[in-house]
Amino acid sequence: MKIINILFTVFFLILSGCNFLKDDNDNLVKRPETVPSANKLYSEALREYDAGKSRSALKLFQLIETNYSYSNFASKSKIFSMFIYFENSDYYNSLKYAEQFKKIYPLDKNTDYVDFIIALTFYEQVQTQSRDQTYTIAAKKKFNEIIKKYPQDNKYVLESKYKIDLLNEQLAGKQIYIARFYMNKSKWIPAIKRLNIVINDYPTTIYSIEALHRLVEIYYKLGNLKLAKKYASILGYNFNDSEWYKKTYKLVGDKNYKEINKNSKISIRDKLKKFLPKKW
Repeated sequence: MKIINILFTVFFLILSGCNFLKDDNDNLVKRPETVPSANKLYSEALREYDAGKSRSALKLFQLIETNYSYSNFASKSKIFSMFIYFENSDYYNSLKYAEQFKKIYPLDKNTDYVDFIIALTFYEQVQTQSRDQTYTIAAKKKFNEIIKKYPQDNKYVLESKYKIDLLNEQLAGKQIYIARFYMNKSKWIPAIKRLNIVINDYPTTIYSIEALHRLVEIYYKLGNLKLAKKYASILGYNFNDSEWYKKTYKLVGDKNYKEINKNSKISIRDKLKKFLPKKW
């Protein structure tokens, strides 16, 4: 019987492809399965991703990172994992993988792309103008870092500049939102301060037009017609075809707005600064 049992055990091991080993206590344990090559895993991960199976693709990319951490496929896999998380709005893990990539592969040629994704994780979480703008400020900071870090013809630099323009619109809109709130409460001084932030910091945004009109409104209400006309002049010079200018014109009822020389080469920013009160 002992011989039969031994023969049966040997036969069983042969049939199972020798997938079992003995542990320290002489017990049979299953042999670890062989991990496919990095190239094979990466190709399979790409096929899964292209088929819309991002979750299974993510597992394969992570398997590559675990088993082939020093290969070129590992860095590519980490980037892909980062993007899959970003694509699925998991910004926490996307940012985590991006930071890990920069730490492990600081000289990788795809660092500019990773930096761009980091900025986008904040950009995609920007709130409406009535809410907190922490993500807006963080995104703008990251896009500015990209502009300073990489050549100006880099495609992510160009896209970052475009994104900053949009973020400036958002931040200017927030200041206008607060200024309107103060105006509704007849708190003119804090309203003026918010409107001046728009003019000084975001002069090229669409909100600068409204800011000028609101300043005309406030100074007109306060009886300071001199300052009201100065801001109306700036509005008339730069935006005389806008609806805000039409409202300003009706409000003040004075045709003598365009007192700035149109042949002047001074920039809009300088023109705005010229007419700002020095002190409040």
